Amino acid sequence: MNTKVTYFLFFLSLFFTGHLYSKEQSPLVIMIGVDGLRPDSITEELTPSINKLGNQGVRAKSMTPAMPSKTFVNFYTLATGLHPENHGMISNAPYDRKIGRKFENGRDSQNPEWWHGEPIWISAEKQGLIAATYFWVGSEVPIDDIHPTYWKPYNKSKDYGERVDEVLGWLKLPEGKPPNLINMYFSAVDSASHDHGLRSDEEKQALATVDGHIGDLIKGLKTLGLYEEANIIVVSDHGMVDLSDDRIINLDQWVDLNDFNIPDWSKNRGPAYEPFLSVFGKQDKIEQLYSSLQGKHKNMRVLKRSEFDALYYFNHPQRAPELMILADPGWTLYTSEDKAKPLSLKAADKLVATHGYDNQHPSMRASFLASGPAFKSKEVVEAFDNVEVYGIVACVLGIEPAGTNGDIKRVQHLFNKSCH
Repeated sequence: MNTKVTYFLFFLSLFFTGHLYSKEQSPLVIMIGVDGLRPDSITEELTPSINKLGNQGVRAKSMTPAMPSKTFVNFYTLATGLHPENHGMISNAPYDRKIGRKFENGRDSQNPEWWHGEPIWISAEKQGLIAATYFWVGSEVPIDDIHPTYWKPYNKSKDYGERVDEVLGWLKLPEGKPPNLINMYFSAVDSASHDHGLRSDEEKQALATVDGHIGDLIKGLKTLGLYEEANIIVVSDHGMVDLSDDRIINLDQWVDLNDFNIPDWSKNRGPAYEPFLSVFGKQDKIEQLYSSLQGKHKNMRVLKRSEFDALYYFNHPQRAPELMILADPGWTLYTSEDKAKPLSLKAADKLVATHGYDNQHPSMRASFLASGPAFKSKEVVEAFDNVEVYGIVACVLGIEPAGTNGDIKRVQHLFNKSCH
């Protein structure tokens, strides 16, 4: 066979296989974040594709989220391996005393002032790998003036099928261009649970939708000849619990919160119906508020900064509140500017299920499963903290991790290889 024919057949084969990804490159890791995916919702009936990954690989009974058990807090913890007090996202809308205002999604998504630590995609890029992110929390911001090679500004309405197609498209790029690490995110399950409740038909449909697209991703990897070498990790940020009109705690019967800075309460949206309230104010007023609320309801805790610092890891020097009011799971804290009595959740057009409660409570537990050559097969492991996930991904990629609050020794039993 002459040289020209050989080259022709070589390039023809590349055309039909559809990619130029080299197996000699660093291992391929695809981490999929499914917002609000509870461990008990991963079943053969509801999520066959996700369930199969867990059955053939390694699955944690659950994963403990960071406190508070909110989306931004936990997806950025997953990305950095840091506690919220170290990475800065201590809530979905933290207030910063130095900056003088609270975080605004959109406006601050690309503002490095708000985002601390080194996400896994930045670690990968710094060490010569190619990273891609598709809507992961914190992936729009440049860290040390570095972006992932491929990234997208968040667009909630972006079709899930198009997301999967674009991810597969990245893997079809010429050699040296495909990403070694891909982080992608789906929000549908969380939205359906919030709006319709746990185990509702709408939640089941959202689970089926997300699972179907993950199944399409797997089919695409098989078509590209990449499935056997891909390490696929599926994680979530928190659990969820149903709310009830019978479990509303009206704070207005004891105190007036109008004079305090409460970033969790957007007053222009009306009364607050929240799992917790972070309260900023002058120390004398805080002491008075603490005394007025202490012991008022058996399903509510009122914690000074020194008290929640002893329990949780969100005592950021500039962003931690002076006081935290925390409801028990399933209970709702209520306050309003005009002191009107609380309406039903439905009448107030509020969520019927939520999260943000104590991260140690079983209802707040998140999900972790992983399948691929780096991981053990058919293993079920005990729960671990989500600060370990950054180190897990770094180990699979074979890169040196940045400083984190995790310890790879605590999750070494997940791997087919030794990590240090």
